[in-house]
Amino acid sequence: MTTRIVELAAITAFAAFSVATPSFAQEPVSPQIGSNPGVESRTEATIDDALFQAKSGTTIPMTNYSFSGSRGTYKGVLVGGDPFNNPQPVTINAVLIPLIFLIFDSNGTLVTFDPTVADSCDAGVPTSDFLFSPLGLPTNLTFNGVSVGNAQYIDGFMRAEFWNRTGGSSSYSNFINWIPATPVYFPLGPGTVGSTGTDCTEQQGVISESLFESTMTSLIIPGLQAAGVISPTQFAFFLTHNVVTSGSSGNIEGGKHYHTGSPVQTWARAPYNAVFDVELASHEIGEWMNDPLGSNATPAWGHIGETKTGCASNFEVGDSLNGTAVVLSGALGGTYHLQELAFFSWFYDDKSATSVGAGDKFSSNGTFTLPSKPCPPGGSYQPLTSATTSPLPNGATTIHYASGLLAHGGIEPYSWSVTSGALPKGLKLSSGGTISGTPTTAGTYNFTVKATDSSTPIAQSATQALSLTIPH
Repeated sequence: MTTRIVELAAITAFAAFSVATPSFAQEPVSPQIGSNPGVESRTEATIDDALFQAKSGTTIPMTNYSFSGSRGTYKGVLVGGDPFNNPQPVTINAVLIPLIFLIFDSNGTLVTFDPTVADSCDAGVPTSDFLFSPLGLPTNLTFNGVSVGNAQYIDGFMRAEFWNRTGGSSSYSNFINWIPATPVYFPLGPGTVGSTGTDCTEQQGVISESLFESTMTSLIIPGLQAAGVISPTQFAFFLTHNVVTSGSSGNIEGGKHYHTGSPVQTWARAPYNAVFDVELASHEIGEWMNDPLGSNATPAWGHIGETKTGCASNFEVGDSLNGTAVVLSGALGGTYHLQELAFFSWFYDDKSATSVGAGDKFSSNGTFTLPSKPCPPGGSYQPLTSATTSPLPNGATTIHYASGLLAHGGIEPYSWSVTSGALPKGLKLSSGGTISGTPTTAGTYNFTVKATDSSTPIAQSATQALSLTIPH
């Protein structure tokens, strides 16, 4: 069968850009709170306009939410149904568009990056692998020990994300109806060709993010709309093969999600390669579902995942767990990498709250067991654990003894106590966690200590059985 290829006129003027070392990453976030170059700010029309368009059926289905907690009141927009009020099944139409790049390498050889041909390392065809993966075909999914049923990965994630809110109702469903499109050529322009640096070395193309975005919004998106390939009522996903973009500071962006025009056209891009397969695509599609307009503010979080420095205040479910993947089997066989994603509760809840997510966790595969810490300092709250090993260092009669106890996680300061057994005579445990004094009686003493943190309104605690010997 002959494949029709949509050919677009080349742009003749391009801005120069600096060359960066190629490596895969996702959407770097600025140290400035509220700034995230990985998702476009809504500037064309208003969020209310977009919600009205969704209600009238002139753009993708969307719903809004308002959440109030101890960290403040926040409003936002989700793709699909409303998990907070009378959830109903929703189908979102999406177009999968292979995006072909032609880039000259340093020797002047024109290199083709085509997601419709077999990958040189795993022999899989990226577009087919995408459609056959759990992003395209439903499969039985379990998140944090909770079966959410037979679903596409992002639909299943959304079910898990609000599991305790919807009561696990199958009525909350957001099926993505993928429509394959014929390939599109990106206009020939400046770029660099490097190596992916994986076990099976492949070529990787890098182009300017500003060039990419301006070309897409001024030429390719309008052209596809005019040709009837996409419309604002559909999500447009552009799959590349080992092509990433370079930001103004030289940072590499693996994928990104965007929105443009009014009625709003939502779209995203991500690369496929033999190592990550659809992991980066799952990152971007998950973030699009949770923040389609780039407008969803959150309490400040950061110093974790992709946001290694500074703070962010946006609802980007992939960034805090960037590089954390799960391996799932496809409905027709094969294995695929899907990124673990953070739940709604990780961003908005405080440290004393119970997650609305499956298994009472704060991310889809249990990496986050507690919510985000306010930034600064950022990071994620961790459960309180005792870190002291047994036996403790030996003491000696008539000689002063001191040994500190350790705990990790929770909220400092910790308060320590002995819950069973007894310390050697002459020794005491301070509330700050130091066993000290002068032993008077030899022997081996077994006892249990408890650390209690400063979490409110419900404190966490952790116990540890210890042994301490005072030789004869």
